[in-house]
Amino acid sequence: MADSPIEKWWQAPPELASAVEQNRIAFKAQFGSFEEVAFDRYWLGTSEDGAFLAFQFHRPDGSIHRFALPNELVRQFFIEFAGSSDEMGERRLAATFAKVKPKGRA
Repeated sequence: MADSPIEKWWQAPPELASAVEQNRIAFKAQFGSFEEVAFDRYWLGTSEDGAFLAFQFHRPDGSIHRFALPNELVRQFFIEFAGSSDEMGERRLAATFAKVKPKGRA
């Protein structure tokens, strides 16, 4: 077992951590209903010249939404994606533990 925790390369440096957390809180507050905008299928690819990372999302209502992220923003996108995915896992794990009834005594 490792003596140190796994380094999370996507975490903001200490001097930016507070700002990043405030941005995440503000984003969630302004976003609205996550369920209302969920999609059920997606495609991911790149442009022929590698200049764009492309997304195509299919909504349950049949609509299709396409987005292209310029190469210059892809690294930052993956940093944000990794951090959000990590937070998602932590929140789901916490929710699961909250449902578990204690057994025995400590």
